Amino acid sequence: MPQPPHVSWQRLLPVFFLLTSLIGCAAVPPMAPPAVPTAALVALPTEPPTPTLVTLDETVRLQHSGVSLAYPSGWQTRELSNTLTLAPRLESLESSAPGDDLVILVDTVPLTTLAEWYGAETANNVEALFRISSEGPQQAGYTLGATVPITVGGASGLAADLEAAGGSGRLIVLRQPPHMVRLLGQAAPAAWQQQLPLFEDILASVSFFAPAPTATPTPENQALQPVLISDGPAGFVLRLGGNLGEPEGRFVATRGLAAAEDGTLYVAESSRGIWVFAPDGTLRRTFGEEDLLDAYDVAIGTDGDIFVADFGRNAITRFTPDGTLVKRWGGAGEGPDQFGLQSPQRIAIGADGSIYALDSRVAGSGSTSSIVRFQPDGTLIERIALPDGSAPNDLAVDPVGNIYLAEPFGGAVLKISSEGQPIDRLGDDFDGGITAGAVDVDRTGNVLAATWGKGIIKFTFDGTVLGTVGSPAETGNIPKPGEFSLPGGVAAGPGNIVWVSDNDGEYSAVTALRLVGDRQLQATAAAQATASVTPIPLSTIIRQWASGATASSNYEGYDPYKATGRPDTEGCRDSQNAWASADPNGLETLELEYSTPVFATGVVVYQNHQPGFISKIEVMNEDGKATTVYEREPRLLDICPYVLEVAFEPTLTRIVAVRLTVDQRDGANWSEVDAVELIGAE
Repeated sequence: MPQPPHVSWQRLLPVFFLLTSLIGCAAVPPMAPPAVPTAALVALPTEPPTPTLVTLDETVRLQHSGVSLAYPSGWQTRELSNTLTLAPRLESLESSAPGDDLVILVDTVPLTTLAEWYGAETANNVEALFRISSEGPQQAGYTLGATVPITVGGASGLAADLEAAGGSGRLIVLRQPPHMVRLLGQAAPAAWQQQLPLFEDILASVSFFAPAPTATPTPENQALQPVLISDGPAGFVLRLGGNLGEPEGRFVATRGLAAAEDGTLYVAESSRGIWVFAPDGTLRRTFGEEDLLDAYDVAIGTDGDIFVADFGRNAITRFTPDGTLVKRWGGAGEGPDQFGLQSPQRIAIGADGSIYALDSRVAGSGSTSSIVRFQPDGTLIERIALPDGSAPNDLAVDPVGNIYLAEPFGGAVLKISSEGQPIDRLGDDFDGGITAGAVDVDRTGNVLAATWGKGIIKFTFDGTVLGTVGSPAETGNIPKPGEFSLPGGVAAGPGNIVWVSDNDGEYSAVTALRLVGDRQLQATAAAQATASVTPIPLSTIIRQWASGATASSNYEGYDPYKATGRPDTEGCRDSQNAWASADPNGLETLELEYSTPVFATGVVVYQNHQPGFISKIEVMNEDGKATTVYEREPRLLDICPYVLEVAFEPTLTRIVAVRLTVDQRDGANWSEVDAVELIGAE
């Protein structure tokens, strides 16, 4: 029988001791056990704890493990492999020792894996599972209290308190087929008793669902989720990577980027080919590790296929959306469909689906730099000569075939015709010009330039500045969120999101920003674009009524489905065409489902009786993650009927449901909801 890998606890303890030998890590000398106090441990309850009045606003689901739990708004979460870590602050999440904050870890191990390692008898026995789970903490000097039975989310298991000089906590091991589930709450000894009620509240929120099907086993060097930071200055959305995190979750060098219509991000990265992320920064997969020598740029074809500039092979490689190799063409040479030794580094897709590849040739080599244009099947269409003196870093193509070149030494983004003739220069109005490391064109024909020293700039097709975001990092310093050292890739995503890659020495990251500029100027630019450029069709803003509904309760005849469809109650009155809860004095939820997933920008709630008691509105994405978009104290309003309109910045992920919390505990006398409208872009 194969044995699980040896694990040292030196770098995992005291916060991360939950990752036992079932997970595995690099071996290092074991740590001397810390001094153990002799104080008695806190007695554990034998039944699930009764929740305290702690507001748990957010929900996270481990899709492949089938575990869901709620946590307070503003907390930081990190999911690596099958392990989820939660803490109030990023510093607590990354700390090597427990502090005053509560830190929670949740991890799962398939029972089939345990059976392979330890035998079926162990995998089927919760006492045995707890024993092997607690071996690591005990080896590191932690004392365990007596184990007691516990039930969490309907799953049975065992729990015990843990105590050492460096930390206190509670370990819970559950047998919830097809997994063993372990939960750990931990804090500094002096703070643990204060944090225990919150841990019990979060524990009471745990539930289980059918996990996603088990994927084919991945290689040992499978990429991990990069560190995700979501706190930053105005315009900052999130950052992936940097100089923190596990080695397999760090980028070596991020380069070109491409964002799909649904917000999915593709990152060309030198060590693993293409990394694919959800719009919220969750790593979905990587592909091309074996097919690409050095991925430098990536683009999405009009049919959804993925095209990669493989600098290492001097070629262009085509993949299906799931990462299956379709075709490769090019190679180094002087042929009409070949590239110089330093190319292709950059590619772009035209409105007709053709691929534009930048073929940069070394000065004095006897060859001229140009743009090579191919059909999606690799058939050569033409070569477009670059203007004299042009040495671009990147290129982009607008809907009518004009080409934009990021000229690092020319002080501007150069706009040329489809034949290669200069048309305009974007950025000359900036003091000293701009040094553009990368360029992209969004779906309306506006131009994005990632610059060295002046942040990210958005231009109209004629060079009018629509807005800027981001700032340069101080020389020699690691960039802070929203700062850039040497941006080398930029991509326009839906919802006014801009993705930027950045590299400087050991630091490599990808950042999402929301570029906000002068609204009147943007409206004028949109009108000009409509008159002068045939834009790529915009994602249509749609308004839709709920197609399904569930509720925590309902009064007889006031079923949840009465809140689907259009409003059908006239005036301010009690009506069985609306939903009402069974109890007029309780805390209730109404969840609406929608048939078309959208990047949501607004929710409209129609209330026909006793309005004003909606205390929270959440929108839920396709993965079941909820985001709060509205909160207020409930109170009876003077206006009836009442239409509650809530607008917000476009969501990063597509929304499929809306959840209303109706707080009638102050005496609403049946607040009723007639209809709920979801607004967003496909």
